[in-house]
Amino acid sequence: MAPREACAVFSAYSRSADADVSGLIFGGLLALQHRGQESAGMTVLKNNRLLTFKGVGLVLQVFDRNVLKELRSPRGIGHVRYSTYGASAFRNAQPIEFNSKPRFALCFNGTIVNYDELRTELKGKGYRFETTSDSEVIGYLISDGLKHNSTLVEAIRYAMDKLEGAYSVTLLSEDGSMAVFRDPYGFRPLCMGYMKDLDAYVFSSETAGLDAVNASFIEDVQPGSIKLVEDGKVRSVKVSESRHAHCMFEWVYFARQDSAIEGIDVFEVRWRLGEKLAELNPVDVDYVVPVPETSRVAALGYSARSGIPIMEGFGVNRYALRTFIMPANRGYFARLKLNPLKRVLKGKRIVLIDDSIVRGTTSRTIVSMLKKAGVKEVHLKITCPPLIAPCYMGVDFPTFEELIAHGRSVEDIRRAIGADSLTYMTVEGLVEAIGLPRDELCLACLTGIYPEGIRPRFKSREVIKR
Repeated sequence: MAPREACAVFSAYSRSADADVSGLIFGGLLALQHRGQESAGMTVLKNNRLLTFKGVGLVLQVFDRNVLKELRSPRGIGHVRYSTYGASAFRNAQPIEFNSKPRFALCFNGTIVNYDELRTELKGKGYRFETTSDSEVIGYLISDGLKHNSTLVEAIRYAMDKLEGAYSVTLLSEDGSMAVFRDPYGFRPLCMGYMKDLDAYVFSSETAGLDAVNASFIEDVQPGSIKLVEDGKVRSVKVSESRHAHCMFEWVYFARQDSAIEGIDVFEVRWRLGEKLAELNPVDVDYVVPVPETSRVAALGYSARSGIPIMEGFGVNRYALRTFIMPANRGYFARLKLNPLKRVLKGKRIVLIDDSIVRGTTSRTIVSMLKKAGVKEVHLKITCPPLIAPCYMGVDFPTFEELIAHGRSVEDIRRAIGADSLTYMTVEGLVEAIGLPRDELCLACLTGIYPEGIRPRFKSREVIKR
């Protein structure tokens, strides 16, 4: 049904020594849970030492009142994870601490494309890897930089000069400072806010994280820049310039509908995508039905433009994880999560709105379930154009063979899925709906044209999973 992405970060730095940001970080991570459901963790500065607590599972499963009480601190960083590099295991949970001078903890959202090269280089320098996560490569590069540079900012700059890929990073140092930095392309989002009650600067992967803790949005962290919070002051350092390449999937799927990414409201983009779908290949049907949950806004836009009533078509098991979290048998997990409302849909013709088709397994299962429930016609309409090329920036389709649209026509895909018709959004329509210039977006998975400076790494599934 939809792609997977890699994690979220949330951090807070209070200028009051008596403040406690552990509950703030807990709330922020809970608001960002949709970006990673495999593990959660937090590192705080307590009595001038780093204290880390993390575990496999959801935020509510990892943290409880007693843990948060132990983590009371005016400064901390947090993380929720979905694995791209590195297995879904406790040892790869973040944040990760690094025994440099000063000691620091780090967590990030993204994927390092030249991970293998950098790991080999760092092992040659004597660094011992304890995880299979590319987060460790970033941390060791900074550690290496600290050996040769007098400041944390210069060490981060040293690391950024070597890193290729997508990264939004937050770091907490034992000297009391906090830093965040972002790759020059801006593949993954990162924003900054301020919470008056705790006199705290807050950093979050999405604005929804700021809203959840009642923090006011200040600005997006600029691609290719570092923000250092030290002695209660924020300093910005521009490291490098590049053509921006913001991932279009943030607006199509990843981000919460109540977030703004790069200043662009996610709800409005998805509504416009629905409106544009209604203008492509109109069909005569009884209802517009969204695939829960991220397609609901687009379905509203489709209904408003077409005049066709929107209808709930599925009972949803709220306790099932999002189906894209389960890589082995997506069809099975789709059936666990969704159940067609037979009395509502039997004998009806419907437009089914979904955000994307990656492998086709989930879409095929959903169409089959609807047909078995007595739906007369299923016209599938997708807010994302066909995915024809792998992503190397943290989205979970790193090989051509995983993509049902690679080398196949729309009619081939329609037959494979079993829908009565299939309509994709156009690339031009997607760009127009987002509202940023085309050259500010990464559209590589739709066009096969990768941002300049990014070297695609054609890897087998086995290598990616490690």
